[in-house]
Amino acid sequence: MVRQLSSPSQYSNGPDVLPFTMRGALALGLLLICTTSIAVATGEGVAPRWDVMDSALQQTLAQAGADGDQTSTFEVIYQFTDPVTEEQRKQMTRIGLEHLGDAPLINGGLVSGTMQQILALASEPMILHLELNRLLEHFFLPGDPTNIGAMMHETVHVVNSSTSWHRAIVDAEGNIEFEDTFEFSEWDGDGTTAVDLDTGIDGEHPDFDCGEPWSGEKLIWSAKWSGTEWVDAVRCNSDTSSGHGTHVGGTIAGNGDASAGRRLGTAKGAQIVALGTGDGASIFAAQQGLEWVFENSRPGLNQYNIRVVSNSWGTDGDYDPGGSIAQLTERLTYENGVAVIFAASNSGGGGSEGDGDLRTNVYANTPSAISVAALAHDGQSVTSF
Repeated sequence: MVRQLSSPSQYSNGPDVLPFTMRGALALGLLLICTTSIAVATGEGVAPRWDVMDSALQQTLAQAGADGDQTSTFEVIYQFTDPVTEEQRKQMTRIGLEHLGDAPLINGGLVSGTMQQILALASEPMILHLELNRLLEHFFLPGDPTNIGAMMHETVHVVNSSTSWHRAIVDAEGNIEFEDTFEFSEWDGDGTTAVDLDTGIDGEHPDFDCGEPWSGEKLIWSAKWSGTEWVDAVRCNSDTSSGHGTHVGGTIAGNGDASAGRRLGTAKGAQIVALGTGDGASIFAAQQGLEWVFENSRPGLNQYNIRVVSNSWGTDGDYDPGGSIAQLTERLTYENGVAVIFAASNSGGGGSEGDGDLRTNVYANTPSAISVAALAHDGQSVTSF
């Protein structure tokens, strides 16, 4: 059978520690038996390297070993030390793994296999990192009964966005820039593109002015992840599930048309590309979105001046610098000069004032990322999201 992608909440112990209980000891013992059988079957005396696996994968395989589960399959994101070769693809096929997708920027891709097949892959010398392809959480879903309402007409003032819109621009020589009308040049994001990597955006909403792909005044492209590629969204609507991405897109750069200018995005003049992964997004779908951003923001090839990518999703655990999302976050920042924004969230904790249980989104902990937290409206506590 095929085991479903695991929920993030199943791994609340953090990625560096495997709970060593009697059940855990049994699981590891069974895995040692599996390891021996793999070596015999392949003719190789090489044991799997547990240090190349993230903790979620370690725990999942340990559980499969404890259950004696030899048939369930698991999706794994792999990274090689060098670009994947045809011979290495053949070797993965010989192991019995099913190839599901490529991730060239991390010298890897997505495969599916049983516990024994994944352990065999972990024994290969070219493996740099193996990561369980888990489901992601989207932070703040509209319609959540615990949400007291987002006051967007106040947000832009609270975070001082409106102040920056009306501040004169000074060039590198210290001169104030003027428009043709001899008024101060003001910048509200116009000419800059932000990518909203989320559930998508409903481009028919009045705040987005979607046109044909790459021709809209606000939403210049809206695309949906098909499982293998990004495809044009029908009628500009890539948010066909919860509306989460549409909400986030409005916070980023909504032009306020639907509210006669009362509810504006923080960069109300910026353009947007919407990449919709849907509500059931996995780490690999998000990784593919970041690969798209990287390829379309390379210096000298950044036609639409993509400078920001927003990620209001994540999972729990501790920061893993070897993970696919962390790797691309670093490259986007340092190679392409793109600001990678993550919701700080409080994944794994309640977030209530004084509950002492705050654990941030693992991807927001990437050193090069910009982590954005949220407070309750009165400023007295962090929010539940």
